[in-house]
Amino acid sequence: MEKSWDIIIIGGGPAGLAAAIYCGRSLRKTLVLEKQVFGGQIVNADIIENYPGFAEPIVPAELMDQMFKQCQRYGVVLENDEVTNVTFENNLWRVDVYNNFYSARAIIYAAGSAYRFFNVKGEKELFGRGVSVCATCDAPFFLNRKVAVLGGGDTALAEALHLAKFASVVYVIHRRDQLRAEKILQDRVFKNAKIKLLWDMEVLGFMGSQKLEAIELRNKKTAVVETMAFDGAFLAIGTVPNTELIKNHVELDEHGYVVTDITLSTKAKGLFVAGEVIKGNRRQVSISAGMGVQAALNCEEYLAQTE
Repeated sequence: MEKSWDIIIIGGGPAGLAAAIYCGRSLRKTLVLEKQVFGGQIVNADIIENYPGFAEPIVPAELMDQMFKQCQRYGVVLENDEVTNVTFENNLWRVDVYNNFYSARAIIYAAGSAYRFFNVKGEKELFGRGVSVCATCDAPFFLNRKVAVLGGGDTALAEALHLAKFASVVYVIHRRDQLRAEKILQDRVFKNAKIKLLWDMEVLGFMGSQKLEAIELRNKKTAVVETMAFDGAFLAIGTVPNTELIKNHVELDEHGYVVTDITLSTKAKGLFVAGEVIKGNRRQVSISAGMGVQAALNCEEYLAQTE
């Protein structure tokens, strides 16, 4: 494969694919590098109900597949490969992957985010053995079982509603005394007889020998510690931005997110960002896609000015 490109897009989620469509339409030689599944984390979700233009719920994997094919239609090259280093030298961006490297005049960095973990005892050891981050992937394993969802945002409640189709009972365990999720999801959860809520609970650890057996919890208001038996635990406590590769080229906030403005440019010449790596992102497919479009348009303007 050719080594020199106009634009390299790092990340093949909604932001990266949307950017690629516009880069391809601008007749730019565009390469998209994605280390996991094209479409990003959203392909693991059950349905999307709020993507503009669709009156009925849509399957995320199908939406992302259409975006993938749209990229191909405009001549974009999409490769599964993991980026190991990003450097700027001789007025070009060098992107290293395993056993190879590519160069480009500009980069759109849309590497998304990774699931956040509690980093408590038993979590790592029992991950994949009762502890999960994906209800859509693993819910069928917990048919008629007792499970917990840890978190209080949109993702947590969507996971709980999906799990309720399979599990005998679902506990939503939240460290605050109120939920942060959108009201429509809260209403559905409160009306679902199989979903129960536990407030003000801090997770101390996960217990079990070969598989998850219980979660150790502490009530933040009373300081009482208790151990509750569960067959499954689903983590939905947010994400961590994947900005390690560009931390020396951009301005990051205290949580590792890129600080930028409406142009989605950075202090580094020819480096643009999009999606969940950006400070203040709301983790919505439509927002990430829009950011990808914005980054691509500004990237094209930058390239045109340098020609």
